[in-house]
Amino acid sequence: MNPRTAVVLLNLGGPDSLDAVQPFLFNLFSDPDIFKLPLGFLTQKPFAHFIARRRAPEARHNYAAIGGRSPLLENTRAQAAALQTALNTSAPDTYEVFVCMRYWHPLTEAVVADLQRGGFENVLLLPLYPQYSRTTTGSSVNEFRRVCAHVKYAPIIRLVRHWPTESDYLDAIVSDILVAAHSMPQPLAEHTELLFSAHGLPKKIVAQGDPYQKEVEQTYAALCERLKFPHTTLCYQSRVGPLEWLRPYTEEVIRAKAAAGCQQLLVYPIAFVSDHSETLYELGIQYAQLAKAVGIAHYRVVPALNTHPALIRALTHLVRQGGEPL
Repeated sequence: MNPRTAVVLLNLGGPDSLDAVQPFLFNLFSDPDIFKLPLGFLTQKPFAHFIARRRAPEARHNYAAIGGRSPLLENTRAQAAALQTALNTSAPDTYEVFVCMRYWHPLTEAVVADLQRGGFENVLLLPLYPQYSRTTTGSSVNEFRRVCAHVKYAPIIRLVRHWPTESDYLDAIVSDILVAAHSMPQPLAEHTELLFSAHGLPKKIVAQGDPYQKEVEQTYAALCERLKFPHTTLCYQSRVGPLEWLRPYTEEVIRAKAAAGCQQLLVYPIAFVSDHSETLYELGIQYAQLAKAVGIAHYRVVPALNTHPALIRALTHLVRQGGEPL
């Protein structure tokens, strides 16, 4: 067997072409960890086909606006390469880093097959979601375990469950926000409204005990303590469907800030460590257009961390801590 540890970066995935948008959405809406239907597998596939067909035209438009594909795989592979280099600097050939996407390639089945062929006895799952939710980390872990059971692959699996206040992660965010703030027309913090925008979640999932909101708030509180900006707001984006999601909604906050006379708005994607459609299109294009329409003169989105050296240090530290057994 292989004495090295396989580090598996878990992420959402995204379509790599406009033709891939509908099948990507089908995979997303087929996920029982997010969409629990009364008759389970009897209704899940028809539901997923219907919703994917319905949402595909708008989603294709959004992806076309950012280059015709999601950059998430490219960004995650760059993170994986940087992490593997950092891990093996002091202990050569100890770790091999893999990328595993939940809803688009490389899918879990392919990654598990690679691990099994490689003879890895030890696997560490490292989600690129700092804040835990059953809809993100939970779903990816469940799928990984299902696939392993199906192919009778039984390595020792450990999990980095969450890391909302990892020090180097927070320092990376603070550094990027300060650089962006100092480049605004009025660089002093008192002239800037700083929004921390997290991906939303239906309130009913939080009511069922999901810790996501609490962990996002932990990240937000830790960042506020470091930054000491006088005007900050935590808000939530990307809601879909008729359910009530976590509030306040980002677009409502933008409108309220404009109504209060805000002229300088800086936005940070607090729950994302890689740029993709939610940061590049929703925040970078859709909400930028909204800010302009409601009279905000200066609107800027701070990029996600991607391969920020401090993020790679944070991931390296998490791997070396070893996670928890599954």
